[in-house]
Amino acid sequence: MEAPRSEPVSATPPRVDWEAFYRSYRKPGYLPGFEIVNKLGGGMFGLVFKARKESIGKDYAIKFLKVDDDVVRDAVLREIDNVSFFAQIDHPNLVSIEDKGTIDGIPYLVMSYAGEETLQKRLQGGRMAREDALRIFVQAARGVQALHDHSLVHFDLKPANIFLKGDVARVGDYGLSKLVSASRNSLSFSRGTPYYMAPEMLQRKGDARSDIYSLGILLFECLYGDVPFRGDSEWEVLRKHETAVPEFPPHADAADRAVILRCLAKKPEDRFVAVTELLHALHAPAALGESLMFAPYERPLGSAATAARVAPAATNGRVSPPPLPAAAASTRDPADSPYGMPWRTTGPTGVMSLLVRVIFGLLEASIFVVMLPVRAVSAFAGRGVLWVLKLPFRILALVAQLIGLLLVVGLLVLVVVAVLSLVWAV
Repeated sequence: MEAPRSEPVSATPPRVDWEAFYRSYRKPGYLPGFEIVNKLGGGMFGLVFKARKESIGKDYAIKFLKVDDDVVRDAVLREIDNVSFFAQIDHPNLVSIEDKGTIDGIPYLVMSYAGEETLQKRLQGGRMAREDALRIFVQAARGVQALHDHSLVHFDLKPANIFLKGDVARVGDYGLSKLVSASRNSLSFSRGTPYYMAPEMLQRKGDARSDIYSLGILLFECLYGDVPFRGDSEWEVLRKHETAVPEFPPHADAADRAVILRCLAKKPEDRFVAVTELLHALHAPAALGESLMFAPYERPLGSAATAARVAPAATNGRVSPPPLPAAAASTRDPADSPYGMPWRTTGPTGVMSLLVRVIFGLLEASIFVVMLPVRAVSAFAGRGVLWVLKLPFRILALVAQLIGLLLVVGLLVLVVVAVLSLVWAV
């Protein structure tokens, strides 16, 4: 998609004109085919606006990349075609990329609209319940796994990049950190955000395991309300990522600690091999369409046996990987209720329960009596009418069978008479 003022990328890209943008972006036809509705947010990567596609009335999110530095802008314009690789991914937990272009020298991306709430806003509203936190985290992790399945790495996972719409969480802004990797402004702008950055990113190294490290930070924040490492400067935070061990609150579950510690291993090879393995460690199936069956919350201080069962074993000073959970099907009897629905092992008791059962029993009996005539009519209409329609054909078939039988008998009689006549003649 190219606006009228867009120019083809050449050796001399068009000058960025933010003044023209702010002067005209609310005017009809500024971005052909779209009506810009309102601003959703802004950050180091640029400004995001909600826009409505005029032809179908569908909402989208359009991000105008804010890259004023000429060197960075030239790199972005050269690399923006690589967004096509990210646009091929279709996953319910990813914000899909629909189109790209430039206008007034500003590169932009058209993305699916994933709502105005983010995980960052949800966390600012207070600590979440453990199951709610895990449900959001699992969906975000599935989105990251979809990127990894296509050999793509996010490199900038953080709560502001996880969008919430209803009960669905979607990961967005994937691919943008690579577009601006030439930035010299700050590490937070170029290769991730310091609070969520893997240690190897400081040496400009990283792969899919760097995303797993960031997921570990996200899991820590979702469960406990804050990131594990803070400091007075970016460099202090990054140094803690390289050397410090996260401090857990007293109520932290031992199994959760083991999962987070493995995600936050300083060496990438000591982390989970894939996001799927991380999800299994949380007792959450990685495949879509399956119900979430999280392990019950167990405080490690509740009993020594519980703590010993879920605490990670240490070897050579390092935390060993948490064991994979047993088969999820063993945590419940599927005969009790459909998956994803509440179930009871015993029925309710008491006077009110008995009264409710009696009332519903009477209603069921009344409905049965009322439906008897309907069932009789239905049986006659469904079976009786068909039997009446088939009756003439059955009579014809019976008559044909009788005629055939008489013919056969007559032929046999003729044969017998002929044989006897020959015998008598002799």
